[in-house]
Amino acid sequence: MHRPTFATIVTTHRAASPSGTLPARIIKPAGRSGLPPLVVLHGISRNADELVDLFTPEAETSGRVVVVPHFSERDWPHFQRPCRAARPDQALLAMLSHLAQGDAAFAGPVDVFGHSGGAQLAHRFAMLYPHRVGRLSLAAAGWYCLPDASMAYPYGLGVDEDPASLCWARRHEQALGAYLRLPVQVFVGLEDSLRDDTLRKTPRLDRLQGPTRIARARTYVAHFRKAAQAKGITPDISLTHLPGIGHDVTQAIRDAGLATKVARGVTTSRSWFPLEVAS
Repeated sequence: MHRPTFATIVTTHRAASPSGTLPARIIKPAGRSGLPPLVVLHGISRNADELVDLFTPEAETSGRVVVVPHFSERDWPHFQRPCRAARPDQALLAMLSHLAQGDAAFAGPVDVFGHSGGAQLAHRFAMLYPHRVGRLSLAAAGWYCLPDASMAYPYGLGVDEDPASLCWARRHEQALGAYLRLPVQVFVGLEDSLRDDTLRKTPRLDRLQGPTRIARARTYVAHFRKAAQAKGITPDISLTHLPGIGHDVTQAIRDAGLATKVARGVTTSRSWFPLEVAS
């Protein structure tokens, strides 16, 4: 376990929103670099404490404040995406507003990273509030909301017979241009190909995005690029394959330097290949 230096402070904050209360651990290094704060979102293992330990060295090295929220299973059984059952996006906004009262850096855009279910929340938060996000980093999301109106929400930004899909599609469309201008890093392990119990599996999703997290990451990047170019925007998005890494954020951080890549904006071992939109 990494032990913070005496100059590094880890504190706990709680922020209330109409959707519920969200706690978070805040890692504050002694030397601030001027980089924006980094929000780190856990997956369904809800291993916030472990992520605090894993990201503390990067907070100290990069000189940036790191925020690790904890969506408990009791209070937030559904946290991966905003929906009628839960609004984790409102909770994150409330946390940022709360932290901005004591640190002006939180009043502006923050960098956001998520792994697995946290990556699902991260990109959906960025779609709704791109003005609150500086750089978006996504690792091993199980599936994505694609910036494509030909697919009904939540798979894309189109509508179907569900009245809620029209509401969400309109919200996302309003911010789509700003979202597509964000710098985005997508990471996925080359061994993350199992269709395990935690992966959402439906015939429709498999057809639209592919059968594995690797395939779905490629689909997301391809659709992001296509949507940006359709609006005359030069996309700033990369896909990095992590050799030897499965669906394990601890392994990705310790063996592939994922926390370093995220905290310092490093995209070494990037995979380049033609990306085609899945039909």
